[in-house]
Amino acid sequence: MKKPRRQAWCMSLFFVVSMGLLSFGQDIQLPRVVPAFNQAYTEGEDAWGNCILGTGGCPDEICTTGCLVTAFSSVLAYYDIAVSVSASRSCSGEARTGMDPGIFNDWLRETGGYGQCSQDLQGNCCLIWGQLPAELEISTHVNRSEVGINPVSAVVIDHALRQGYLVVAGVHWGAFCNGGSTQSEDCHWVILTGKRDGVYTIVDPFNPDPASPFGVRTTLEAGVHGNYIIDRFVVVAGKSASDIALKIGTANDGASYQVGNRIVLTMTAPGTSYALVPYARVTKPTGQVVYATLDGATSGTPRYVASRKSLVSEPRPLNSEWMWFNKAATESDIGRWTWEIWVERADEPGTKLGRQTISYEVVPAKTVSSVGAAIVGILLVAAIAVVTFISVLGEGLE
Repeated sequence: MKKPRRQAWCMSLFFVVSMGLLSFGQDIQLPRVVPAFNQAYTEGEDAWGNCILGTGGCPDEICTTGCLVTAFSSVLAYYDIAVSVSASRSCSGEARTGMDPGIFNDWLRETGGYGQCSQDLQGNCCLIWGQLPAELEISTHVNRSEVGINPVSAVVIDHALRQGYLVVAGVHWGAFCNGGSTQSEDCHWVILTGKRDGVYTIVDPFNPDPASPFGVRTTLEAGVHGNYIIDRFVVVAGKSASDIALKIGTANDGASYQVGNRIVLTMTAPGTSYALVPYARVTKPTGQVVYATLDGATSGTPRYVASRKSLVSEPRPLNSEWMWFNKAATESDIGRWTWEIWVERADEPGTKLGRQTISYEVVPAKTVSSVGAAIVGILLVAAIAVVTFISVLGEGLE
């Protein structure tokens, strides 16, 4: 009875490893740029590098051991999360709202975000994961390899990045951490931001230039300290940049159109610079379900095909309004039309993002009935007669 279960487990492992190998060489790009902060920023306006990190007598400063806090400030800025600190707990002495390593460190100090850990026995110098802003959801993983990234970890990391989530990784680049420490793992923390030519791109929060507030955009193999090997990594989920806020516009809010009216449909995904593949699946008044495509059609006037097909053949940016339908309604369009509209990322075909459904009615053009026309005619004749009578009466009084 145990043998089939063992075979199933082996097949599952084989599948995970195979997926990791298949995805190894594929490029991954996040929907938007990850803000990059430098923990060693000590010379400049609102510099945070020399701010005390931690509480309870912690002797550290952001510039020396604040790589994790700096990395998370970049993550929070990526998810558009801001925090506020009071003037009494601010390193700058002023109340502040926003997101950078200085503000985030002050917020952690004010909200009890630091505690003790084995690496720092003096004071509360270590980040308490449970005290991160509530908008974030984290899951911790271990890379069980001393020479690179094992296939299982690669699958987890790649999936997270494709979802638009960030990965914060503890790394080492030699036998031991700097400063004579016996610590051999999680010597530094970086942010994985994508993959290019099989190599992970990162934001390194340590930039040796004290006058620059920006971290270094590089790769895992060319970190500021050397070739980084991942130890622990944390998938940080927030409001994903892949959660497309797709907006569909209609000329008259989709109520109804008369034959002869022009129907205009627009599409936009504000705040998203990533190129997307748009789809429009329509149910015609006859009940026929088809896909609209602009391939080989006049711009703004799609043609309809029975099989799944995108509106355009190549991914396109939708951060500004795009008119994809512009057509005068005809007699053949009379009835109810329902559109299911969504976008997909090129590296995740089949995953519908920002799905919207709109409906409208096409009705015959309004005509004046014969009875109505007769009434209008009588009223018009009566009006002319009244005007004539008044004119004659006026002449008689002169």
